[in-house]
Amino acid sequence: MLRAMGDTEFVHVYEYAQRSVHAWGDATQKFGSLLQNWISGKEVREDERYPDPDVLDRRHGYQFFYHSHRHATVEHGHLHLFYHATASGNRRYVNGENNPWQRTAPSHLFAISLDSRGLPVSLFTVNHWVTSGHWLNTSIILAAIQRFRFQIEGENSVSAEWLTGFVGMYIPIIEYLLHQRDTTLSKLAKIHGMKESLEDHQHEVLSVVKIDWLRDIQALEKEWERRKMPGSS
Repeated sequence: MLRAMGDTEFVHVYEYAQRSVHAWGDATQKFGSLLQNWISGKEVREDERYPDPDVLDRRHGYQFFYHSHRHATVEHGHLHLFYHATASGNRRYVNGENNPWQRTAPSHLFAISLDSRGLPVSLFTVNHWVTSGHWLNTSIILAAIQRFRFQIEGENSVSAEWLTGFVGMYIPIIEYLLHQRDTTLSKLAKIHGMKESLEDHQHEVLSVVKIDWLRDIQALEKEWERRKMPGSS
């Protein structure tokens, strides 16, 4: 996939990857790990959100929380990422802590599974009934992902910076993930209908893509060298 990218797209992905690496280092130095930035040494209890309340960027409309509820050998927990939007994907700027979102809801974009070290191991999408909010189509989600920027102040600013870099790095993979989600739903809808499929509790996860963040960083570095980009040896 990397070799198929033009230089402009590749540089975009590479720069966001570097941004995520630097933020990861900052989180490790300040908190011990990315996970500790969210859980702050607490025992992780099933289905509880970390931190509490969720991390919210009121200016750009993005929100996330971390929790764990799966009995998996690799995954420690996962980060759910949301976008506050109307049903058509539009968002109004909210000025002030006490002003409610106007005709919007935190609508799910995708989720990131992490291992016990806080390293990302997969991306996945969930069905509508899992998180509610508006059901956004792929084009709306991709538009929100393309302009993704999570900027906040306080102790979670470093993980927000990591998330900004991470999302920018994985845009091509996220696009594939969303198309796989649509393929799954299309198959289900042919049998049960779309409305019923979105509320089908037998189908929680609609698509999954395994990743190896550290290995992907290394692959980007090698491709940077191969292309003899500025600054490469």
